[in-house]
Amino acid sequence: MGRALRVTDPSGLTVEFYHEMDTVNRLLQRYDLYKGAKVQRIDHFNCMVEDVEAAHNFYLRELGFRCSEYTATENENIWAAWLHRKPSVHDVAFMNGLGPRLHHVGYWLKDPMSLIDACDVLASIGYGPNIERGPGRHGLSNAFFLYLRDPDGHRIELYNGDYLTSDPDFKPIRWDLNDPRRATFWGHVAPDSWFEEASHFLTLQGDQTVSLTEPKLEKKKPTFII
Repeated sequence: MGRALRVTDPSGLTVEFYHEMDTVNRLLQRYDLYKGAKVQRIDHFNCMVEDVEAAHNFYLRELGFRCSEYTATENENIWAAWLHRKPSVHDVAFMNGLGPRLHHVGYWLKDPMSLIDACDVLASIGYGPNIERGPGRHGLSNAFFLYLRDPDGHRIELYNGDYLTSDPDFKPIRWDLNDPRRATFWGHVAPDSWFEEASHFLTLQGDQTVSLTEPKLEKKKPTFII
């Protein structure tokens, strides 16, 4: 990657802007290299911030993102937002919570069956207890999902089945905060850990961001540099 500018956004998240990056060979048809969940690409990041509406407004007004879906309270305050630049549901999502913290990294899979294959692989190598939530289908985004923890405790989402947002007339979809289908369309409830635990970032100075609560993981406290 060439020269880059690293800054902190209004939510306290570190963002890096760059102009060019070296290209690499396409591996789409190197099926002999596919393993496990057969991950295709990084699809999105989901971050916990303390003012979702402020983050939503900054990314739309200053950085040219668009909103595909959002959750609102009865007073029409934005509680969570899914924002994109590529023509899918989101590149980054913001959810209300103590932050800034990284909730999860979402990886795109080639089909829903790959999520089931991933569960079988995880169970067969002793990582069944690392599955935190799912498989299931989100109401928001309509995607199939599986949430799991990597060996350091970071949350990963395996993801497939959302929709295109390339229509210029597409209007953001509103979900009521009290609608249980928004999180899990099929109705099963997420565990408390999914709402309470997230990974810490490093600041521009290399210090760890501080939150009012600590993760409840037994393993070392996770830290991400983005």
